Amino acid sequence: MPAVRDARRSDIRAMAECAAAAFMDEELWGTVMHPHRKQFPEDFVSGFERRILGDWCRPRCRFLVGLDHNSDEVIGFAEWERQGVIDDDDGDEPAPSSWSRYLDIGHALLSTVAGYYVQGASYLRPNRAADPTKARILEESYPLFAHHWNGQRSQNWSLLMLAVHPRSQGLGVGRKLVQWGVDAADEENVHASVVSADGKEGFYAKFGFTEVGRANVGALRDNGIRGGAIMFRERRTCLINVDVRPLSP
Repeated sequence: MPAVRDARRSDIRAMAECAAAAFMDEELWGTVMHPHRKQFPEDFVSGFERRILGDWCRPRCRFLVGLDHNSDEVIGFAEWERQGVIDDDDGDEPAPSSWSRYLDIGHALLSTVAGYYVQGASYLRPNRAADPTKARILEESYPLFAHHWNGQRSQNWSLLMLAVHPRSQGLGVGRKLVQWGVDAADEENVHASVVSADGKEGFYAKFGFTEVGRANVGALRDNGIRGGAIMFRERRTCLINVDVRPLSP
């Protein structure tokens, strides 16, 4: 079985190559957002590289890679994000002076620097594989379906991206990358969420995800996107089993 570990900075190129291979014929990342990807395949890879780097230092994001069990080559990756307020272990309000807050500030500064770098790189060397008018189609459509993450569902681990290289699909690496987030959500007793690509709903259903709405609305619908099932795995409540059998006389 493939192994899974935390991603390293040195993995980003391989992660981007996995994404480009996995999404080459996918409707959103491929056809709509990068219509010239086959003419400029290197730019297609670089686009994912920049996107990963842009999220790399975000304090709530966790990147994981799947490795080939023989060569340790990166064959897939997942990006999970912890969304919502994280309370302290005692259940009180989050402590503003906790170490995690200081670390968040440091990571936020690094994220800002990375963001400027990505913007600068995109300006100096535009992505020729992309349609610039569709570069932010996801972000621009988000307000139309963001309400599905309101209330208790705001506390969740969200799978932002899952990519497995086509030559390594079917080996179980995708399952392990998804299971990591499911386990993290269960450990915190929060929800897990994902926006499914077309035809992948059954895969996520095996982990307990169910559809609660659609993300292929607005510009996404207008561009013919068929995928976009918003799927949640409800949080697991802690149950205490009480033995109510009568006592022996």
